[in-house]
Amino acid sequence: MENPRKNVILTSNGDEISLNIARHLLQRGCRLVLMGNDGELRPAAENMEASLNSRCHAVEVVGLDMKQEKAAVFYEAVAEAKRILGTLDAFVNCYSYEGKFCIPFLRVRPRVPKYN
Repeated sequence: MENPRKNVILTSNGDEISLNIARHLLQRGCRLVLMGNDGELRPAAENMEASLNSRCHAVEVVGLDMKQEKAAVFYEAVAEAKRILGTLDAFVNCYSYEGKFCIPFLRVRPRVPKYN
């Protein structure tokens, strides 16, 4: 018989929207691994478990620094999450990092002389 509990990886930078998605998944009985800033996600995970009246201990946190912009860091974090969960049913990306900020190119274009 198949286990109805789903295993989910959720990336988050600790914003309210992603944490409420995580809370909703926990309330529905999912096992959850939060990936992102460990310092922000661990207290949020403890708060979620406490608010569910200890009905489950189904949330874990895997630290991930997306600002490094290296695929190897992300692959290692996903491998750690898969080791915790065993199997993976869903991956939810709520991390809203857009990369390094680029200042618009504000160079004045040189005037081209007009020839008649």
